[in-house]
This record gives sequence, C-alpha cells and structure tokens, in this order.
Amino acid sequence: MGDLTTCMEVTANYIEDRPKIPWEDLRYVFGEIMYGGHITDDRDRVLCMAYLQAFIQPECCDGLELVSGFPVPAPMNYSEYMTFIKDSGEVPAESPVLYGLHPNAEINYRTTQAEVLFRTINELQPTQKGGADMKSPAEIVGETVNEILERLPELHNLQEFSERLEEDRKPDQHVFYQECERMNALVNTMRATLEELSLGLKGELSMTSAMQELQDQIFMARVPSVWEPVSFMSQRPLPSWVENFQARNQQLLDWVPEMQSPKVTNVSLFFNPMSFLTAIMQHTSILNSYDLDQMSLVVDVLKKSPDQIETVARDGFHIYGLIMEGARWDPSGTIEDSRMKELYPRMPVMTVRSLPLNKIDRRDQYECPLYKTQQRGPGFVVGLFLKSKAPARKWVIAGVGLLLDVVE
Repeated sequence: MGDLTTCMEVTANYIEDRPKIPWEDLRYVFGEIMYGGHITDDRDRVLCMAYLQAFIQPECCDGLELVSGFPVPAPMNYSEYMTFIKDSGEVPAESPVLYGLHPNAEINYRTTQAEVLFRTINELQPTQKGGADMKSPAEIVGETVNEILERLPELHNLQEFSERLEEDRKPDQHVFYQECERMNALVNTMRATLEELSLGLKGELSMTSAMQELQDQIFMARVPSVWEPVSFMSQRPLPSWVENFQARNQQLLDWVPEMQSPKVTNVSLFFNPMSFLTAIMQHTSILNSYDLDQMSLVVDVLKKSPDQIETVARDGFHIYGLIMEGARWDPSGTIEDSRMKELYPRMPVMTVRSLPLNKIDRRDQYECPLYKTQQRGPGFVVGLFLKSKAPARKWVIAGVGLLLDVVE
C-alpha cells in the first residue's frame, strides 16, 4: 500500500496546477521509480511498463475498455465501486482474457495442475513388490539402467577434433567443439553413476545414500539430480530425456565428418544455444571488422521447413527448433493471435544474422524472449525481434515467448 499511496500523491502533485496531464511522465515515475525501483528482473520491468502504457493514458477516464465490452466505470467513491463490482452484474467472470492472455493459457494452467496432481499421487504409491507376478522396484530400475547403459554413445575424440580444426577455427566450429566437450562430461557422469548403481543392485557394492537417491529418481522416471550439473536444462521425464539426449548427440555426430555447420542448425539441441548465436555475431564482426559490442542479432523468418533448405545462408545461419507460446507466427510474416487449442506452434526456419546497431530498424517489432524450457525464467537465452502489426505491448502482456524445448 505504501507504493500505491505514494503514486496517488505524486499523481495529485503532477495534475494539480497543470492544464494538461503529463501521462508519459507519470508512466515513467510509476514504472521506473515507484514500482520499477523494486523490480530486479528486466522482463518484469518490461511487463510493468506495458500495463502502464495500456492503462495510464487519456482514455482511462473516458471510454477505455479494460477488456472487450467492459469500459472503465464512471467516477465513483470507494463504496460505490464495491457495490458496482458485487451487484451490477457487469463485471466479467475471471478468465485469462481479463489479464491480456489468450484463452489457451487456461488449458496450460489446468494441464499443469493435473500433471502435478497425478505425479504427486504416483510418488505416494508404495514401492514394495505387490504380487508374485509383479517386478520389484529394484528390478524395474535395473532394467532401465541396463537399457540406458546400452544406448550410451562413445566419447567424442576431442584430441582428433583439435588437430583437425587446428588453431584457426571459426566461431561456429568452436561452439560445436565445446558442445562435444559438454557431451563427453555428461556421458562420463552417466556411465559412472549408472555402473555404480548397477553393481549396488546386484549386491556387489554397498548401497550408499547417493545410490539410493539415484535409484528412487530413476524409478520415478525423473532425471537424476546428480546429472544436472553437467546436463542440459530440461523438464522432460527420464524416457523422453534420454531420447532428447540421443538427438543432441546425433547432431554432433553429423557435424564431425566435415566439421562445418549444417545447412540448417537445430539450436534447441545445444547445451548452450546462446554460444551459437554469439558465434553468428563474431563471424560477422571478423568478416567486416565491426566492434562486437556494437552489434545485435537480426532475424528473418522464412516460409520453409528444415527439409526445404538446400544451401547454407549467404549471410548468417539458418536455424530451427523454436516453438512459440502465447501466439503464433502467421505465414504473412507477422505475429498473430493463437488458434484455439493450438498451444505450441512451431516456428519455420529462421535466418539469423548480425548487423551494427546503427543499421538496424526496430520499428513495428516485438522483442520476443527466447527460453530453454517452459519454466522460462532461469532459462532465458536472448530476445529476438519479430515483426508485428499490433503494438509490442500486446504480446508483452500476453506473455508471448519462444521456447527451445516443450514437454507435451
């Protein structure tokens, strides 16, 4: 209430002796100082300013619709407003639309609720053997461990790769080499922990608390926490995670013969996708002698799928593997509202290149945040500017973002 009271006092001071209300000044004071001063996350500050731009404007006192069909009520005192809310019948029922979200947001919310409920019920089930014909938890885990060990790939020969690349490696080659290093670290950790657990399950080693925790997590089809420090960010259950792990390694294996970036690169299969996007800027910087800190990424969304790409990009790199949430990409070349029940439309192939900041036109574009997973926050990668006919604040309020990995 302290911030709200202060904002009311500031508003009164600003409009008391002025013939015209300084709306822009009020938005800045509220969004960057009063409330914005408490906001530590840049994306949250952008959202705060988007709400202020939507509501702190001249129309807020005369005809502004809070949602479609629901205009701002006429001026009243507090008790009259409370009566209006409770008894008028004009206030719409609570829904995602009231907050600027697409109706699909409720499907996502309810789905998450159901997943949490059933996962909790599953974790509360007894783990003892239930009958003569049923496998024990140890037997189930033992089979899973053996299956994963059989599918573990060989380590990448980093010494050979270094010799082939020599010292004059291009930025994108360095990224793939680093990805091979990360893959080796993950494979080593997986093999060591699974082999140790296998021996424990056979009775050849004493079960430690770490081994017991690993067994419990595998039994519950969760990615073991001991792998997380060297793994890629993911919310997948263990079976799906293993398939994704194999796909990531296959992209690296496909790179090895020629050690050149493919015609189109699936950035969702990188441990560190930002490193590849940075390599694009470095590549342009080296070719044109630009200052790297004065450059930014430019995105051109094509009308093609990965199998339709026949050659490498003339400037930059073709990428794919991005998924939009909260809206969709229209073939006309702009962001549009989602279709009902279409939660995660896939983006077409995108050409990502880099230009000096003074040569980039950001008009009619929305800075769409790119995240590694549906969890968003800790997996933020970068903001990619996409064309939009609607004001950018519409998509900010709608929570529109790009994701690299989705669990459906």
